[in-house]
Amino acid sequence: MLVAFLAALAAVAEADPGKTRYEECVALVADDIEAGRAAAQQWAMLGGGPDARHCLAVADLAAGFPALSAARLEDLAERNDAGDDFIRARLLAEAAEAWLEAGQTGAAERAIAAAFDIVPDAGELHLTAAKVFAAGKRWQKASASVTAAEKAGFVSADAYVIRGRALAALGDYEAAAQDVVNALSLDPTNIDALVLRGDIQQTGVVIEVFLGDPEAEN
Repeated sequence: MLVAFLAALAAVAEADPGKTRYEECVALVADDIEAGRAAAQQWAMLGGGPDARHCLAVADLAAGFPALSAARLEDLAERNDAGDDFIRARLLAEAAEAWLEAGQTGAAERAIAAAFDIVPDAGELHLTAAKVFAAGKRWQKASASVTAAEKAGFVSADAYVIRGRALAALGDYEAAAQDVVNALSLDPTNIDALVLRGDIQQTGVVIEVFLGDPEAEN
């Protein structure tokens, strides 16, 4: 199997000579999870450093081992060679999402809290925090996290859906409806936003979303 890995690795490198070893590793995981994971393990064992360990965590997640991936990411964030504070905080945010995938909300909350301890003013961390709080049905915190991310310039359709669902759970259907509009304006085919739209409209709140350019039709 290792021979197959190395052959695939060589093929990737030949196709794109400028590709980094990390990019090659992740590409292998995407093409063949089992092969990519074994290659990442081999690279890490041979002293590949943070890049190798991160690729292995990605491979673990892809292979269906989210808790193992999360633990690796947390360990990596503690290493002196992991990178600067922002990189370490981002690793912890990735760990939080992996813990969510494993169904361990408490561990996810601890990971994202640790990320904020390192970089308190990193706006993008609020996006992950919103997912974590929503998973625990802590709706007020989930809503506040999306608002904090928005103020910092980080928005996404999924984030608006999270806040919309949080606001609906808190009984503020008008504000939730606006977040459905926000989400569908960014991504008209977002399934979660469309489902939330239907849920909110069942309460009697009408949601009208205009997704085109009125002058484009003239």
